[in-house]
Amino acid sequence: MLVVSIFRLTLLLCWLAAPWPARPEALFHIRGRWDLAPSPLRQATPIANLRAAQRFLSTYGWAEGAPGAGFPAPVPRGPHRDQLPEGPQGAALAEALRRFQKVNALPASGKLDAATLAAMNRPRCGVSDERPQLPAASTERPRPKRFLQLLFPGPGRQLEGSPQRGGTLAFAKRTLTWRLVGEGYSGQLSVQEQRYIFRLAFRMWSEVTPLNFREDLTAPAATIDIKLGFGRGRHLGCPRVFDGRGQEFAHAWRLGDIHFDEDEHFTPPPSDTGISLLKVAVHEIGHVLGLPHSYRPGSIMQPNYTPQGPALELDWSDRKAIQKLYGSCEGAFDTAFDWIRRERNQHGEVTVRFSTYFFRRSWYWLYENRNNRTRYGDPIPILAGWHGLPAQDIDAFVHVWTWGRDERYFFKAVPI
Repeated sequence: MLVVSIFRLTLLLCWLAAPWPARPEALFHIRGRWDLAPSPLRQATPIANLRAAQRFLSTYGWAEGAPGAGFPAPVPRGPHRDQLPEGPQGAALAEALRRFQKVNALPASGKLDAATLAAMNRPRCGVSDERPQLPAASTERPRPKRFLQLLFPGPGRQLEGSPQRGGTLAFAKRTLTWRLVGEGYSGQLSVQEQRYIFRLAFRMWSEVTPLNFREDLTAPAATIDIKLGFGRGRHLGCPRVFDGRGQEFAHAWRLGDIHFDEDEHFTPPPSDTGISLLKVAVHEIGHVLGLPHSYRPGSIMQPNYTPQGPALELDWSDRKAIQKLYGSCEGAFDTAFDWIRRERNQHGEVTVRFSTYFFRRSWYWLYENRNNRTRYGDPIPILAGWHGLPAQDIDAFVHVWTWGRDERYFFKAVPI
């Protein structure tokens, strides 16, 4: 008995001395398992002086020439580094500051003040900005969209040159494939959450265009139209380097690549903390589809991140812009009707649900008025949701709803 007691005491001491895990083992790891090692978040270096501001203006397309081309010469170091240089260089820098201040609703002084620095330090997209257009009276040709220099023609793309499309880059096909690359998973959300959020983001654009987005997990990577991934610093073979938490949170690159800075705190909907991955994904997909930045309040294509409201929606200007590139959904419906029904909520209270249905040939859509969008996964076959109805070509619907009656009638024309 004494030996057994000593053995049990020894096991207890070993168990107490063993290191306890600080957190449960992750259910998945990034390829290479580098996420297992401690990886403190990098913090972006704030833009705090004229030299850093000049670099910002050059990087995001506010200097003359291509994005990143820079000014004639960098601001010199020394005691006067925060003063605009004299001569042509200073004039060009002041003009770039004025343009940036104007589109950000700041006094266009051409001087680097505290408000301008604060605007430069706001979290933003890494795609360069489209500078203000020339006045309408000018006879010069409009400048090409700056962000298109990051998006080179690849498989499935063509350069549209018709007057309606203004020479912008757009996909030539209507079904586009996408994939969250295996080496680019985020360690902040499960893979299932990430893929679900990206499906919602693509859906927002397919709701207002004839485009169809399909997740493809099996085809060769070179044939995928849009590839998405997360990374830190130098990432995923990309020539751009993420700056850390606080400034550039994502960018859209050539051949349909979209990269997200893993140092940022991305959150799923409906969280109101951190940076909404859904909102950022919708924005970056807009770039890949051919949209530049917009400074219209409420636009999803604004370069800077603003916390979203209770519901994320495309602004009417975003819809018009994308439909100018790809057109709008066409074709009449066979019938459309509102459906009002009573149901009980989780508290047992009787509520009224209001939805709208659209029928075309053998398919139907449910428009959820409370969510201001169609049901995810629609359209679906009529027979899958309406048992007993004809398989196609519903011509009319009548709903008789009074205090004593709640009856619905469907009509289908029969040739005589």
